[in-house]
Amino acid sequence: MVERRRFYFIIGLCLALLIGCLAEQKVDSFASADRYLQDKLLPKISVAQALIPDRVAARYTLDGIQDSLPPLEQFPLYAAQPSSNPNIVYLEIFSSSEKANLKKQNERWLVEVAQAFNQQRKTINSGQVIQVGVRKIPSGTAVRFLTAGKVQPAGYSPSNDLWVAMLSSQGVKTIPIVARLVPNLGGFVVQERVYRQLAPNGEVNFDRLLDAIASGKISVGYPNPYSSSTALNLLYAIFWRAAGHQADGRPLTIADLESPQVKSVFQGFQEQVLITTTTTLDLQEIFIRDKDKLQAFPLEYQNYQQLKQVPGFEKTVFIPFGIPHNNPLVGFNWNTSEQQEALQKFAEFASSDTMQKLARQQGFLETDYLFNPKLPPLPAGEVLSKAQTFWKRQKDAGRTVYLMTVIDTSGSMEGKPLTSVKEGLRIASQEINPGNYLGLISYSDRPREVVALAPFDPMQHKRFLAAIDDLRADGGTAMYDAMMVALARLIEQKKANPNGLFYLLVLTDGQTNQGFVFQDIQDVLQYSEVRVYPIAYGDVNQKELAAIAALRESSVKSGTPETVKELLKGLFQTNL
Repeated sequence: MVERRRFYFIIGLCLALLIGCLAEQKVDSFASADRYLQDKLLPKISVAQALIPDRVAARYTLDGIQDSLPPLEQFPLYAAQPSSNPNIVYLEIFSSSEKANLKKQNERWLVEVAQAFNQQRKTINSGQVIQVGVRKIPSGTAVRFLTAGKVQPAGYSPSNDLWVAMLSSQGVKTIPIVARLVPNLGGFVVQERVYRQLAPNGEVNFDRLLDAIASGKISVGYPNPYSSSTALNLLYAIFWRAAGHQADGRPLTIADLESPQVKSVFQGFQEQVLITTTTTLDLQEIFIRDKDKLQAFPLEYQNYQQLKQVPGFEKTVFIPFGIPHNNPLVGFNWNTSEQQEALQKFAEFASSDTMQKLARQQGFLETDYLFNPKLPPLPAGEVLSKAQTFWKRQKDAGRTVYLMTVIDTSGSMEGKPLTSVKEGLRIASQEINPGNYLGLISYSDRPREVVALAPFDPMQHKRFLAAIDDLRADGGTAMYDAMMVALARLIEQKKANPNGLFYLLVLTDGQTNQGFVFQDIQDVLQYSEVRVYPIAYGDVNQKELAAIAALRESSVKSGTPETVKELLKGLFQTNL
């Protein structure tokens, strides 16, 4: 009997110890994630401390960093290709993506117009045959190319007239060809149940939606206004409304952007912004995946028609804002008279009943909003450039941003892959607002801490540049070990400043083959309150990276040696 009691006592004790261990290991809050990270994970990670000495960093200068444009070939050219045949007058038109994406049936209108036009082999008065090529390029990126003087296309068709105004203000003379190729507009897509809560007895317009956002009733996101037409239009609409010009109808001015009223309204809006992404596609992915987290985001009406085809999103509501997206077509003062004549003939063909019917089939529809007499007027291009700068300076709404950059330096990164990442990080470092925090960890067989997380000032900038130069490719891929070290630095800061914004950017070009695996750290990431931006830079486990992104309202970004510089610049621009 005594032996039996002793046996049950030992079993009970073992069970109690086991339950205690399980309870101790449970991660279901920020505090428990911190404890588990400190007690269970970090002690098993070997970290190489290789912080850049200030005497080395001091040798670097901040004056020699030059932004570089991406290769033009990165943006596909459809329909006709350039020709040296003197009997052909060739037109290359830079077009916004929503009407020049041959890979999507509802986004290829201008390409199909060009293909149909080219088949007819129309001529100008000289007898030369007109052939048109359409290059798919974001409207804001096209402005960068054009203002840099690196390209001379015959035509440009951005989503809206804001970009044309910016070109004119930067010395690029445009020649109007047609004011509107196809109708479109920007607006917020809102979850149906959220809209019903906002409008129990009526309709929600843009003004009421902004009031609801500012009062914390709805969470929103939007893309980068340096590249997105919809985001730039959104900023202008918010600033124009905040300046009180709905009453007088005047366009926004630079003086308005310096007023306390505009700053106050914008900060109230920004405090409710869940995420700012590099592209609209990222937002749409998050909106579809995380219905309860992201409740509204801006989209063009033409793309909204496609979103409504996704099961479960048929009853989402579209709330328009800003100026119409007229998709103008302009030429340039460098064009020959033959090119100008050819552009005019192409515009006439695109405006024909047959081509406009094709546009309607792809979602370019007339709406009552386009005829609203109280729409914001077109501002000066200088005001829009100033608005972008204002956004960059004020977007964090007084909160400090903390970002740890985690870079793969395994052996497979040798050569061009790592060289491109290093150049991208140098360029991206110019996008950081002073006072935000930045740190850098590289990893191969184990993590290597090279820049401590600290405020971004000229000295920290130099440390970052020196660390980038010091990156070398060798060894395996201990990605999750490196992420945990970076996460520990961010959590330490979060305990001191709970109202900060915390991000972890991790770039990987291969499968994790050293240290922890995803299952070991999944819960810690989920409850860390840190958003992770994974960059897939080669043959990686896309499923795992997607699972990481889904934990904290993010998306996987795919990079190559040709695209990673623009990708890193965009991520730093929107987050830092």
